[in-house]
Amino acid sequence: MLELLRRQTQTRRRPLRTSTAQACGLYPAVGSPSSDPRGVIIGREIYSGKAFVYDPFVLYDPSARERLASGHALIMGKSGYGKSALEKCYVLRQLRFRERAFAVLDAQGEDGVGEWDAIARAVGVKPIRLVYGGDGDGVRLNPLDPRIPSKHQFAILCSMVEIVGGPLTSETRFVLSVAHRVALERAAGEGRVAVLSDIHDALTRPGAGLLGKRQVSEEQMVAWGQPASLAMDQLCSDERDLAGLFNGPTTEGIDLDAKLIVFDLTALPREGDAMPLLMSVIGPWLRWGWIKPGDSIKRTLIVEEAWHILSHRPVARLFEEFVRYGRRLGLSFWAILHHLADLRVAEAPEAEAILKLTATRVIYHMDRHEADITADYLQLPGWARDAITDGASKCAPGKAVWQVGQRVQLVEHIRSRIEITLTNTNTKMTEKAQVRDADQAPIIPLISKGAAA
Repeated sequence: MLELLRRQTQTRRRPLRTSTAQACGLYPAVGSPSSDPRGVIIGREIYSGKAFVYDPFVLYDPSARERLASGHALIMGKSGYGKSALEKCYVLRQLRFRERAFAVLDAQGEDGVGEWDAIARAVGVKPIRLVYGGDGDGVRLNPLDPRIPSKHQFAILCSMVEIVGGPLTSETRFVLSVAHRVALERAAGEGRVAVLSDIHDALTRPGAGLLGKRQVSEEQMVAWGQPASLAMDQLCSDERDLAGLFNGPTTEGIDLDAKLIVFDLTALPREGDAMPLLMSVIGPWLRWGWIKPGDSIKRTLIVEEAWHILSHRPVARLFEEFVRYGRRLGLSFWAILHHLADLRVAEAPEAEAILKLTATRVIYHMDRHEADITADYLQLPGWARDAITDGASKCAPGKAVWQVGQRVQLVEHIRSRIEITLTNTNTKMTEKAQVRDADQAPIIPLISKGAAA
């Protein structure tokens, strides 16, 4: 009874006064702070249950909660765990709500078309299909397109010759530079665009050259330029495998102002020279034709099977400059890989430079060996290393470890019913195959460029 009569001050619980650093030890199971809320929603953070929002352009801004060093991203993991679904949903959501533009190099195919075909049709875009011979619906890309500055044209030529014929000597590079200049002058005199056959002609029938003050005879020019001549024959001859892909003016009608450009590369073999050659041309062609100086549109280049770029030093050299100056260009570069073992980094140091320029890394399920290599390279914490190997629970399909700057979080990607339909790449392995309706109206209405984000 006396206990009830005591004053309230005697029974009131005294407050615990401590610092937040010490209090963290009392409540260890608390989710980390969420990322910047501006952007598009990806899904939810597994441990906190909060919405996970991501936009590399927002996170690059100095006003972001934690500023990223770049807008570039690296996506890795085994097939079937959600890499392509993430890319496609991200593009659809960005196109719907923001002033964004995307270019996709689609190297995965199903039913004779690329994986991005359904997405392209949904937004009313026709993919740019690249095939041998350039016939039918095929498209040709000219490395000497006048939209590309001449010094960058020469860099492309050197890369293409190196891919086909091996490393260039100083003598071969000199003769190729002379042939490039002669080809441009000849085409300009005839009022047309220079093409690769002009380079081939200048290499096989050169005039005398001038190396500094030294006169170089026609015979020497032919001998020095023979490796480049043989490479150009591979690119120009109608009887070669690469016929029609590059030799000729760029196909007209390619809409570089579209908010989504899809290059369908599925008709080309993954092995051999065709894919790295295309990458060496597409990168600079987009750099000078797609990106417009002075506009406010933020652009993202997504490269499926990015090992075609990163494992070939001539191609990686071109893309490294493209990626390094992404800040000036308003560009976010997404490289999609299965695992780091795809890369021969020792043979292409430029590839390692590109990987280090990525500030966002998304890692889906991997086997233990690959997970260890990836975790060591990206310096992931132990819990993330273990999560990557758990393909049944923590990194089940749709779940991945996100390393965004210094933050490392486990995130579940959430899709709508329409997105599940558009991103389904398992029709061949399921009982019910989806019927494509060519006359179906676009599902995703796009806002015009002039509309507010």
